[in-house]
Amino acid sequence: MPEHLISIDQARENLLECAIYLAENINSREARAAAIGEVVSQVIKQENVDLAAELADSLDEPFARNKLLTQVISKCVQMNDNEYAFQLVQAIDDFGRQSRALEVIALQTAEKGDFEKALGIAENLDHSSDAYAGIAVHQAEKGLETEATNTLEKVDFSSSKVRALISIAVNYILKKQPENAVSYLEKAEIEAGNIEFTEEKINSLLEVSVNYIECNRNDKAIQLLAKTQEIIEGIDGIHKDNYLVNVAVGFLRADSMEFADRTLDLVHDKVQISNCLLSFSQEFLKENDEEEALDTLEESYAILKSQEEKEIRNSKERYRLFGSIAAQFAHLKKQERAIEIAHENDDNQQKNLALSKIAQISIQQGKDEFARQALSGIQEESQKLTALVAMSDVKNNLDKKDDALDLLNEAAQLIDTVEQYIVRTEVENEIVKRFYSYGEAEKSREFASKSLQTIEIIKGEGNRSVALAQLSEIYKALNFELSDQDKSILDTMVRSSEFTI
Repeated sequence: MPEHLISIDQARENLLECAIYLAENINSREARAAAIGEVVSQVIKQENVDLAAELADSLDEPFARNKLLTQVISKCVQMNDNEYAFQLVQAIDDFGRQSRALEVIALQTAEKGDFEKALGIAENLDHSSDAYAGIAVHQAEKGLETEATNTLEKVDFSSSKVRALISIAVNYILKKQPENAVSYLEKAEIEAGNIEFTEEKINSLLEVSVNYIECNRNDKAIQLLAKTQEIIEGIDGIHKDNYLVNVAVGFLRADSMEFADRTLDLVHDKVQISNCLLSFSQEFLKENDEEEALDTLEESYAILKSQEEKEIRNSKERYRLFGSIAAQFAHLKKQERAIEIAHENDDNQQKNLALSKIAQISIQQGKDEFARQALSGIQEESQKLTALVAMSDVKNNLDKKDDALDLLNEAAQLIDTVEQYIVRTEVENEIVKRFYSYGEAEKSREFASKSLQTIEIIKGEGNRSVALAQLSEIYKALNFELSDQDKSILDTMVRSSEFTI
């Protein structure tokens, strides 16, 4: 029998401690690591870093152990317990992960404004570029531009420097200071030219161009997109078409339809052409040009449908795109067309996701009859209930509380139709939170106990432990006390766990 950090008596009286007890009894390394990972995340939220560290250290799977210790270290810094954080760094037995933990400490220390200490940590790292880059971002956020510039000079890797410069620019965009943002984007554009790996360079340049558009500097965006396109045309590989699509959409967002069309002509894969046209449709809809949006969407759909079996490179992407096109038809208030296209999808999960989106969009537009029609097409019970909960959220956001509650009650009545218990308890937890937020505290508490009853019949200590840990967060957040029936269930699970060791 393993030595427990949690006693049997504790496990019988507390959801999270019961989850820990069950996790400690798991024999499978993989299942135990997954369960301990979930319980540690909940223990960290309760600021019990000592217990979290002990649980992490109990794992004999090095990668999972070191990853969890890094999470505990992060929490220690948040709690201003740097001494314990550095002690835990020494407990990490992988040099790379240890360096990453020190980087986390440096960045969180910088976030608090203690830049001298953060820089001291960074300068002792063998690979310090990401740490210095992150510190510079925090300095800029606090208005210390000179200090940020000095810190950026310490960054050796161009990719790290570019990410920092873009982050600083985005911060200025959020502050409604586009002139300052453009200044940093120009620096990022120049630095991106020094990035060694071509695909990384392309991604950086595309991100800079997107933010030029956010600053209403379409002229700079168009120039950069044209330069990026030249680089893309010189590469081969499966990502080339996708990059060209991003450039084409960028041109459109920068009000250059001519350049957008020219770039799209260079794309060969029909899925990528269709995806680009879908993005065009979405952009036209944002500009309230519904006619152009619909025409472009029809073209997108026609091209995707025309793809022959031998032309398909990625089936998953194709199925996902079918769902996105269907949802866009709903956004354009073409519900019948949307539902029809959703049902053409050969991937059931993507079909159900599309129908769920259509139902939500229809409710937002006041077309409840189409929402019901879309919902009825979802065959998988757990996805149908998830859709009902999402529809309830839309009603609630529209300040239609009674309708929102009706949909939630409907989901609650159907919950036992979900055959997979681990999935059932996840849906039950969402229902618990919604009932509580709708002012139905009694129903919420009742459903919380129902979720616990479902957890009791989940097969496998790993899944049971994870589900208990997740439910414990809800009990704590909503201040629910364990009932005698709840405690009886915990006692049964503890005794059952003893026999599985």
